[in-house]
Amino acid sequence: MNILRKIRNEIERRIFLQEFYNDVQNLDEVLLEKRIEILKEITTPKFTEIGLNNWNGKYLWFSDFNDEGIKHVVEYNVLKGFAGAFTFGNCFNFIPTISGKRLINHRTEKSTKILYLKKTEGWQKSIETQRHLNPDKINTMNEKKFRQTLEKVLNKNLLKISTWFKENNTNEKNINSLKKDVENPPFEIGTRIISFEYLLAFLDK
Repeated sequence: MNILRKIRNEIERRIFLQEFYNDVQNLDEVLLEKRIEILKEITTPKFTEIGLNNWNGKYLWFSDFNDEGIKHVVEYNVLKGFAGAFTFGNCFNFIPTISGKRLINHRTEKSTKILYLKKTEGWQKSIETQRHLNPDKINTMNEKKFRQTLEKVLNKNLLKISTWFKENNTNEKNINSLKKDVENPPFEIGTRIISFEYLLAFLDK
């Protein structure tokens, strides 16, 4: 099994390097202003379809709070190496966090933040298996690649994200999901800023 894994990793490493080399030949990085323009064009309408009717004008899309104080959120994350990806999850208007010395209650549009955070399936699996290829990575080397990979990642994950929102739209459902994550935590690189246990301390009363 170790030999097969080494062979797979070497093949993926070569594919990754070849793709990276090809992209570098056509490097015209999609910078912030153009990136936001394309996100507005492609991403905002798709997220509106799943109930995320609000956009902060940059990297955050979110619903209104429901009757239980839950807001669904998707965030575009800028990654190293001319790349991006999406995280998603829930914001709660009754769970505060601390930033520096300030206590923040996430009740306004400006303070919207993913508190219960999830990575897209392909991104999470690539982290867990430490593979070179992340199928949910968005390429920002040039506009053509950015548009292509953005559409691909959205088409692959939009229904999955929408389903997760529906399965986590009440406090009780979030408690059940969080307890499962505590029992079988996803593999992380570094320390999760807002732990599952912290969220449960407010939800599971």
